[in-house]
Amino acid sequence: MTGTCLLSIQAVSLAFGGVQALSNVDLDVETGAICGLVGPNGAGKTSLFNCICGYYTPTAGRIELSGRDITHSPPHRLVGLGVARTFQHPVLLPAKTVLENVLVGGHSTLNAGALSSTFWLPKARQEERALVSHGHELLGYLGIGGLANREAGELSYGGQKRVELARALMSRPSLLLLDELASGLTHEEVMVLAEDVRRVRTDFEVGIVLVEHHMGMVSAISDKVVVLVQGSKVVEGTAAAVQRHPVVIEAYLGAAA
Repeated sequence: MTGTCLLSIQAVSLAFGGVQALSNVDLDVETGAICGLVGPNGAGKTSLFNCICGYYTPTAGRIELSGRDITHSPPHRLVGLGVARTFQHPVLLPAKTVLENVLVGGHSTLNAGALSSTFWLPKARQEERALVSHGHELLGYLGIGGLANREAGELSYGGQKRVELARALMSRPSLLLLDELASGLTHEEVMVLAEDVRRVRTDFEVGIVLVEHHMGMVSAISDKVVVLVQGSKVVEGTAAAVQRHPVVIEAYLGAAA
C-alpha cells in the first residue's frame, strides 16, 4: 500500500517570540499512507500543520516533499508542487454553485497563457472543458454529483466538507492535508467520511496527514499516529499502541489515570 517517502519533516522547531510552539519535531509520511496527527489542545498540531502548508516558516529544521526542500515555500507555490488542504471550518463561496467552488481548486493546473485565456482561444476552451469534466467526476466520486448546481451555502455541514475535499483533489495533489475533517459531524457522518478518505488514499495514490480530535476516525483509517505534547513528538506508532502509551494517557487524562 505505502511507497517511498513523500513528506519528510526534519528537526522542525517554531517559536513566536518567547513561546516555543514546536521543538525538534521529526515526521515522515509515505506515498499511499495516512498519518494521524493528534494531541491535547495546545500541543502544536496546528502549528506543525501550518508549517507544512507554508503559512508558517519554521525557525529551525527542514521540510521536504519528494526530496525537494519546501521549508520556505509560500502556500500558492506549494499547490503547484502537489500540496492541497482542507480547513476545519469549510472555506467556500456560499453564493456560488458547488461546481464553481470545486473548480477553484483546479486553476493551478491550467497551462493556457494569459493571451489564450483572455481571448478564449481553443487551448483555453479545451482546458476549461477538461476542468469542468474533472470537477463533475470528483463530485460524483464523493457522492454529491447531483448537487453540482446547488449554491454551496445551501448544503449541510457534512456536504460542505465533501465539497472542500473535492476542491482539494482538483489540483491532483500528491500530499493531502486534512484539518479536523470530523469537526461538527455526527458519528455516522464521520465514519462514512472516513471510508471516503481511505478510498481517496488508495484511488488517488496520495499521502495524507490528518489533524484530528476524533480518535474513532484516526483509529479507523490511520496507518500510523503521531502524538504531540507541548510542541514535541512524544509517541509514534499504530493507533492501538499509541492509545495505550502512558505518556499519552497522562497527557489526555492526567497522571491519576
